[in-house]
Amino acid sequence: MLLYLNQNTWLEDDGERLAEQVKQAREDKLKIVMAHENDAVRNGCIFGHFFEVTPRDLINDGLYNDLAVGCHSGPHRKVSIALLANALGATKQ
Repeated sequence: MLLYLNQNTWLEDDGERLAEQVKQAREDKLKIVMAHENDAVRNGCIFGHFFEVTPRDLINDGLYNDLAVGCHSGPHRKVSIALLANALGATKQ
């Protein structure tokens, strides 16, 4: 499961539905790869924001124990996406 994190993640009804999907994925022992958006144009934010808006039960259950892949802007964007693809299982052709 790819969990894309930006300042809009976990908000309102969509956030509640997402939380249920993430809980189910964790119960099903699915791998969750987190992409942390840092680009302000793409609603990026500091990672600490997620500790304010993520449902407490997901935090307590260790959702953020694994590192998120940072998605940066500008010349670093291509590298960020390559690292994210690698985390999702992509291989070099």
